Amino acid sequence: MTMSINTNTASLAALQTLSQTTDALNKTENAISTGKKVNNAADNPAIYSISQSMNANISSLSGVSTGLQLAGQVVNTATKQTQQISSILANIASTVTNSANKAEDEGTLNHQISSYLTQINTSAQNATFQGVNLLAGSTDSNIQYTNISAAQDANGNLFTQAGSNATAIGLGLQNLSTKTKGATLDFSKVTAFTTTGAKATTLTLQNYSATSGNGTGGNPSVTSSFVLDDQTGGNLASTDALAAALGTAVSAATGTKGTVTVNPDGSLASTAIKSQSTASDGTVTYDIGGGKNIIASTDASGNMTYSVSTAIDSNGNATNITKIVDVNTSSSATETGSQKLNDETSSLMNAMDNAGFGVSRSNSNVLTIAGGNLDAASVSASSLSNITGTVAASTTSGTAVVQLAVKAAINTMNSVSDNLGVATNTISQLQTSNSALSDALTTGVGALTDADLAAESAKLTSLQTKQQLAIQSLSIANSQSSNIMSLFRS
Repeated sequence: MTMSINTNTASLAALQTLSQTTDALNKTENAISTGKKVNNAADNPAIYSISQSMNANISSLSGVSTGLQLAGQVVNTATKQTQQISSILANIASTVTNSANKAEDEGTLNHQISSYLTQINTSAQNATFQGVNLLAGSTDSNIQYTNISAAQDANGNLFTQAGSNATAIGLGLQNLSTKTKGATLDFSKVTAFTTTGAKATTLTLQNYSATSGNGTGGNPSVTSSFVLDDQTGGNLASTDALAAALGTAVSAATGTKGTVTVNPDGSLASTAIKSQSTASDGTVTYDIGGGKNIIASTDASGNMTYSVSTAIDSNGNATNITKIVDVNTSSSATETGSQKLNDETSSLMNAMDNAGFGVSRSNSNVLTIAGGNLDAASVSASSLSNITGTVAASTTSGTAVVQLAVKAAINTMNSVSDNLGVATNTISQLQTSNSALSDALTTGVGALTDADLAAESAKLTSLQTKQQLAIQSLSIANSQSSNIMSLFRS
């Protein structure tokens, strides 16, 4: 063996071993102190990259959870006030019935009704949470939003809950009293409706604001058109009158003459449509520019309903609305004569009920319509177009009209309650799903990056021993050069 003082091979080997052992020991000590075997890209580039992506998703889901919690509180606040309003409406119905049975003084009854309407408005205003109110129907200095949107997943998809107008006016109870007039339509001399083509039978109703022309955000002008449609072959585009009515409304909203095509499934196409979005409940909103839109949904009977905001105020509240309901009469398409007319009238009545009007029919086929802030004086024979026969129109008032209006408001609140109930369940489901996904990702990151402390403990003991041996070996190797001196002693 060559002995040299310039190159100590044994020392170099011992030093290299000591360095490697020290590096391994440092990694083990770091893993034990942090609990992770992969702390940075140098530890394992591929695993580190994957874990960072997963951690980003976990952070996103945390934000999703926070947003859903806010949405849940907004919906919960609205739900509690909805229950209160429904209770008040039940009290009005009971009060009116008792008053009629006991022949109570009319002035006293109207005072009670007025008091109840004030309570309804208070409850609707109290549904505000963090500037969001799902019952107010319009924004003001205290209410910034009448709907709520929250991310429902890490991909940015939204859960959206639209608001409703549950104020006294929104429920169609404007200035309700025993003096409030309802409209009557005598169908006894009508022999047939038209349910196809451009001249389909259409019933048009207007609220007080529509006839006076002074709609506001809280009390918009509303014109409601009910188009009877036999939906030939299940095709909603079979009635040209529906597309024509929508085209007229869109032209009024945009100020430019335009056409609207109704597709077989009820979806719309028009050059006026800038974009569209679908809410969590399936409601489709078509943007037609200038803050105006078309909202397409289905009512409780499955009828497609289109609401076109033709004018808005500075806060974006609709001040003029045209509602068009495609009344599905296909169930009576194969019938004839009085039976067909009877069933088509029933379909029309159901559609009006769903739209917020109270409707009753006498044995002589006279319809009484109330609620929906209906301006009964505006209802005439010409309100019902394209029929065979004649219609006689008149007005009526009294407790029966009040009861019809309250019944319509109760139906509206039932619909609002149902929507909020669905929203509550949806939010709860989304929260559970996101929580489960977040837990799964956290577990996955742990499996990739967490250290096995039992194994690391054993490794620590081994490496500490190896380090001590490497130090001893280096010490021995370093002492070899001093042994050369013994060769030169005399």
